[in-house]
Amino acid sequence: MKGYYFITDSALSRAGNVSDVMQAVECGVRVVQYRCKGAETRRMYEEAMQLRKICFDSFFLINDRVDIALSSGADGVHLGQSDMPCRAARRLLGPDKIIGITVHNIAEALEA
Repeated sequence: MKGYYFITDSALSRAGNVSDVMQAVECGVRVVQYRCKGAETRRMYEEAMQLRKICFDSFFLINDRVDIALSSGADGVHLGQSDMPCRAARRLLGPDKIIGITVHNIAEALEA
């Protein structure tokens, strides 16, 4: 599968995440990672639900938040080194969801 990987960033967006993702998907993006650092849970959930509808033909991942991924029907999560451990996320998400891990060195990559 060829395509682009798009990561939202509310701080850089002029039109908002929904508009940005809509345009990205229209341009052929195959993976959307919803990243909304510091957002309140309800806001993040509501926006994730909107984005999930837009990403019906693309993979939709949630940054950091397994609870939002589960409740929005996302295809998976992307976890950083200070987020929930991968094994715990896998137990919650099940075997079919995508889990991405941020790594900064070989040791972190081997652990992931």
